[in-house]
Amino acid sequence: MHILVKTPYLSYGASVMTLLDPELIEGFLSNVGTTWDDKPEPGSFSADVAQLRGLEIPTGAVLTIALPNGMPLLRIFFAVLAAGYVPLLMAPSTPAARVRASAVQFGAHGLIRSRITAADHPGGRMARIADLDVLIFDTPGLPVHEPGQVILLTTGTSGAGTGCLHDYQALLRNADRHAASVLLTGRDTVLVNLPMYYSFALVAQILGCLRTGARPVLAGPPFQPAGYVGQLERHGVTVSSLTPILLSALLDSGCDLPDGLRTLTVGGSALPPDRVRQFLDRYPGKQLYLTYGLTEAGPRVSTLAAHAEPATRFASAGRPLQGVRIRLRDVGRGPRAQEVLVESDTIYRARLGKAAEERGGLAAPGVLATGDLGYLDDEGYLYLTGRASDFAVVRGEKVSLSSIRRTAESLAGVLRARPSVRAVETSDALLELDLYLDESAGVDQAGLRRALFLALAPSERPAQLRMHCLSAGSLYK
Repeated sequence: MHILVKTPYLSYGASVMTLLDPELIEGFLSNVGTTWDDKPEPGSFSADVAQLRGLEIPTGAVLTIALPNGMPLLRIFFAVLAAGYVPLLMAPSTPAARVRASAVQFGAHGLIRSRITAADHPGGRMARIADLDVLIFDTPGLPVHEPGQVILLTTGTSGAGTGCLHDYQALLRNADRHAASVLLTGRDTVLVNLPMYYSFALVAQILGCLRTGARPVLAGPPFQPAGYVGQLERHGVTVSSLTPILLSALLDSGCDLPDGLRTLTVGGSALPPDRVRQFLDRYPGKQLYLTYGLTEAGPRVSTLAAHAEPATRFASAGRPLQGVRIRLRDVGRGPRAQEVLVESDTIYRARLGKAAEERGGLAAPGVLATGDLGYLDDEGYLYLTGRASDFAVVRGEKVSLSSIRRTAESLAGVLRARPSVRAVETSDALLELDLYLDESAGVDQAGLRRALFLALAPSERPAQLRMHCLSAGSLYK
């Protein structure tokens, strides 16, 4: 039974602690559903916060959270914020070596997982909070930030080990704007099947529900079209979100969508216009919103209500959200390939990790240089035509080729790594990697392959790996 729990709609003049008031968050958590039958009781949110404050780490400390979609993740995320710490969400499948490397990159004071073993994460002191393992590193000299801030990883565009520091209030503001652009209300039920470490799922869906009073229903991978449709039906879902590759799988399956589903939003990458047309033809009466955003922007930027537009606009990313302004900057590639600049009061506060050392970022205070190329038509609709940096969509995930290259070249015996992508008939791509090895090092190629695949996230692992033995002097470093 769907019981709507109304949450107070607080203004941004309120303090962060008021926005994270235990009564407000407990009311929200009690309204959350799951697609599995054994949903645990939310427990005492106030007790979780009190235990976190007893960890004896400084206010503003970063705590990494690597958990799958579910109530434990949702509860501990808000508890970490309310305790005055800075949450950093990470994929639960992240290899232990990558988790440790990210902890160093971001100056994390601790790690929260379902289970933490000494073999995977040696050192530190252990605690147990809300049925989760907490490992505190106790490394001296770690940085701290302001209470009420969140770190969002930008592994899609900027590469592994990069992230953005955002104010929680700014994320709520962005959630409000997105909700208004897709007509989300307190009468809606939202299926959250995208991973919550995606900024879209966290901000547009979870925080969007928190702000509007809509009811979130938590799900998760793997995605199967028939199972997805069953979830929509069983839980009375009215609003759902998919990535282009998941929507394409749904269309190819031939599954019908339930009458109760009013709205589908698409984000993460562009949906090809022929797929837009196919969706609208197959599911007449459904609302389809195409959204564009970047984690750095906090995260949503623009929305296209495709169901209300002519087919000539199906390739557009729509118009900017209220409070967001899009500018263009000439980069010498012609009038239809100018760099997209985003001006908003939800732009990140700081870039962290490897991103802090790389070029790009702000073109001016509050103005993000996205690295995306495109143009605006006479009516203000944005069209994206490419990207200045090297990234690709592989197995439904945006991956950075430069990040893969850095990881591979950090391994002993690798002189140079050259990742590349090979286009296939779908919107996805096949990732290939050439490794050039120092022939004098006597590299164990099987061992190198194992080490590489352990260091890379699943979406970063190449479909084809080629190794070439060369003398150290035959390549420029």
